[in-house]
Amino acid sequence: MICENCGKEHNGIYASGRFCSSFCAHAYVTKFDNSKEQKIAKCINCGKEILVNKRTDIKKCRCQECKKNYASPSKIITCKICGNTYIKNGNGGCKNKFCQKHNISQFKTLIKYFGFNEKKLGTCEVENEFNRIRKILYKLYWEENLSSSQIGKKFKYKNSHNIVQQIFKYLNIPPRTVKQSVINTYLTNSRETIKVTPGYKDGWHTTWNNKEVYLRSSYELDYAKELDKQKINYDVENLRIKYWDSQKQEYRCAIPDFYIPKENLIIEIKSSWTTNYQELKDKEYEYKNKGYNYKLIFEHQEYTSIDDVDLSKYRINDNKVNININRIYEQKDGYKWIYKDNIQKRCNKKDIDNYLNEGWKIGRLCYKKRL
Repeated sequence: MICENCGKEHNGIYASGRFCSSFCAHAYVTKFDNSKEQKIAKCINCGKEILVNKRTDIKKCRCQECKKNYASPSKIITCKICGNTYIKNGNGGCKNKFCQKHNISQFKTLIKYFGFNEKKLGTCEVENEFNRIRKILYKLYWEENLSSSQIGKKFKYKNSHNIVQQIFKYLNIPPRTVKQSVINTYLTNSRETIKVTPGYKDGWHTTWNNKEVYLRSSYELDYAKELDKQKINYDVENLRIKYWDSQKQEYRCAIPDFYIPKENLIIEIKSSWTTNYQELKDKEYEYKNKGYNYKLIFEHQEYTSIDDVDLSKYRINDNKVNININRIYEQKDGYKWIYKDNIQKRCNKKDIDNYLNEGWKIGRLCYKKRL
């Protein structure tokens, strides 16, 4: 038998015997394939003559321009956010940039809690309504200085933490940093003081006129008792004054210890452990600049300014940390602290005389970092 493709003789074992192998069978079909032949047809929309495949139905022929504008009813989609129609093409959606940035499910929270007008959804006015809600929350947060919890209570939204994490992110409202939040809390006086069991350093005190105040040191407690004896009306940590910190080169919030409304008098209670000279001087300047009278109680003594305090007994190191050189720590295990210049160490009590002869002094350089 002779192969119809290559003309070679073969035994006729392959398939029907027309070809010697599968290669010749496929080659023969390809050689005489007429599926790529074209014919002339007319576009059913515009009537333009076009070339189409020989096997194409002439009743469905369209030119390239008509194909772009044509879409079956099942592929025409109405955007649920802006209401515009678009042709479904693969994974593509609405071409409106506003719709591409937002999800329809996110509007449910705005409608339920924050007064978003549901009728605006699915219309061309949805973006204006969205911006209106954004301006309301932005004003409450940044201009009226409300916290996220206060905004949550205002709109009856229980998860206040979610407002900053998701709602503000969705509305493109920048959140406060931790530092800005702390300053805002003190300036707006929205900090809640937690009642604790009175201790050595801090605790609650009832004034002579039955007002509860929170005192943070034994120095403040002693002064409060003196005011109670004289029956002077006073407030504790109720003022919030913005001042410029020359050390950190930034604005901070000062909270005076005591304030006597009748005399318009601010009183700061300080000890050698906690006094930072420059910080106190910056606060003092702002107090007097705003028209307040000022008094400083330093180690139970009254002064009109920090400049009047004799700081010869106290020394401030380069890191602005207070060093008290008068406090003596005696150890139960037979050791004592001694210091010389900026060096301190412990020595045995038996050898204390030898160190004193060498210029060492009894005591300890006590560092207390300013909070």
